Amino acid sequence: MTRPTFSILMETSNLRLAHVERLRAALASIAAQDPSPSEAEEVVLLEDGSLPRELLADVSRQHPWLRLQRVDAGLTYGDQKSISIAAPRADVVVVADPDCIYEPGWLRAFLEAFASDAAVGAVAGETTIAICGPFTLAAALFFFFPRFSGGTAPAPARGFYLNNVAFRRAVVERHPIPFGLPVRGGQNVLYSRLLDSAGVPIARHPHARAFHAPPEDLWMAMRIHFWTGRDTLRFDRLAAPRDRFSGDYEPYGPPRGRIGKMLLRLRDIARQQPAMLLWLPVAAPIAGSVFAAFFAGRTVERWTQRRRGWRRMRTRLSA
Repeated sequence: MTRPTFSILMETSNLRLAHVERLRAALASIAAQDPSPSEAEEVVLLEDGSLPRELLADVSRQHPWLRLQRVDAGLTYGDQKSISIAAPRADVVVVADPDCIYEPGWLRAFLEAFASDAAVGAVAGETTIAICGPFTLAAALFFFFPRFSGGTAPAPARGFYLNNVAFRRAVVERHPIPFGLPVRGGQNVLYSRLLDSAGVPIARHPHARAFHAPPEDLWMAMRIHFWTGRDTLRFDRLAAPRDRFSGDYEPYGPPRGRIGKMLLRLRDIARQQPAMLLWLPVAAPIAGSVFAAFFAGRTVERWTQRRRGWRRMRTRLSA
């Protein structure tokens, strides 16, 4: 198989919700990949001026293959992703996050998937939360990412996460990530919809694995999921088809509600790390608080949309 050329693109907006030092671990895990990132057409880190200059200078010295690209301050996660893939230079565009650690074999899995199947347009990796105590067990239940599938070969998928995915250059040139979407997160859901609607074949490779950082604390987790609850109702006002995703943040399996997904994760944890369930009595109230924040966000967004609808109706009547 002829290995395609590749670029690696990473934003930094996620570090507004995580400790900035996570960037070092993310870049170290990419530096350890085979092939080396020094063989890439480019490895780009978008930065908006919010990170310490000393940190950026240090990682640039440590990783000479890294190129910093300045973007406007305040851009959302999705908008930074949109900018990052706007002008691809390689056959394959690999998209990563600064708060993920990528396992050995991650990069090779992507490149081999594209080399072995000329039809596939996007390859999703698998992202999860490492469980090491009660809070991370709770995060494994409530956060966006399911457990690793345990699969051995690429399989069809209906979507991806933008922290662990690769695209052919032709795909991102024809179908860029929409810019300026009115959501705080979940741009992966909307972009997955767009590519699915365009007939782009998407595969999931179980060997392209990443561990995402959990939320920094319970308050941060509740804030994230409050806005996630609001965004799930905003999705239905955006890209179709509505019946395929409907605000579902897990793009690998069939759509399920929050409770259904939590039960599936409990089953997978019982199979993969049964000893971690000893923390469940402590983790359950934490997960319950975050679920409550999610449904509070949905309630607020539903009320807000109805209020806007009433205002528009009164405006039409008065006119």
